[in-house]
Amino acid sequence: MRVLLGGTFSILHKAHREMILRGAKMGDLFIGVTSDKYEFNKKYNVPPFKVREEKLLTFLSENKIRARISPLEDPYGKTLDPYFDAIVVSNETIDFVRSINFKRKSLGIKPLFIENIGTILAEDLMPIKSERIIKGQIDENGRRLKEIILGVASENPEKIKGVEKFAKNIFTNFRIEKYANRTEINQPFGDEIFISAEQRIKEIPDDVDYAIGIEAGIIKIGSRYYDIHYSLIRDGMGNKLSGMSSGLPIKEQTIQFLKEGKNLEEVTDNLVGTRKSGENKGAIYYFSGGRKERWELVYESIMSAFISRISEMIPLKY
Repeated sequence: MRVLLGGTFSILHKAHREMILRGAKMGDLFIGVTSDKYEFNKKYNVPPFKVREEKLLTFLSENKIRARISPLEDPYGKTLDPYFDAIVVSNETIDFVRSINFKRKSLGIKPLFIENIGTILAEDLMPIKSERIIKGQIDENGRRLKEIILGVASENPEKIKGVEKFAKNIFTNFRIEKYANRTEINQPFGDEIFISAEQRIKEIPDDVDYAIGIEAGIIKIGSRYYDIHYSLIRDGMGNKLSGMSSGLPIKEQTIQFLKEGKNLEEVTDNLVGTRKSGENKGAIYYFSGGRKERWELVYESIMSAFISRISEMIPLKY
């Protein structure tokens, strides 16, 4: 089998190495490396072709891999050549390769077999990229080199506790920075929950690793109402993740109070005779007889959001 692999290889990192090793096992490997004339869309200066080629040759030699390297002048390279049988890709490039196969079919050429390695994530659960290595955020193997900064658009202790519990479970070196939310809705209903979370992350600077907007509110499913926590998360690469917690069933009588302008904290305080229940373990703590606390719902919503990121490691099928 004649196998294609293409890339810039500014820094030969873990994802690149995985693709090369996978391709070498499949058959004769042909590696296209973007030339110095290639029209790059990078936020950094790409090293000269000869430098990148030399590092590739060293890696191939150290791993006793035979492969041919040639300059890549455009995104298609040799992908429309019927001589080749397969291509190694990641989740990031699989859509482009699908379009290549569509074009091959239109030309009467057998589609390329696609070997997808998925997305290789760094320790901070963001993809390993040359740009991130150049910035000093991670090393070539995806090990985090800087403290992970989590920006949270809230000063609510239960929300902060939920974020901290999640971070301790996932990351080893992190710091939480709190930002005041200046656009709070008294009692969000339905789409107001998602709009409010979006507004929250706008309060957080772009230079944090993860900006986290957490909003609690009431949604209606069928004929029942539930109080849920929703997390919207913007990572340092500008991508967004979102997730939701399990829901606290809300009685119809309580809903009437909420529609009259009160919020769930006020209603809970009146019912159980407490103060600031939203900052003190939450309504779910009192309604569950102490079996569950609000921070757990916050944790659930954040974990739900990150599941979509973690699942990116699974190779997309074609």
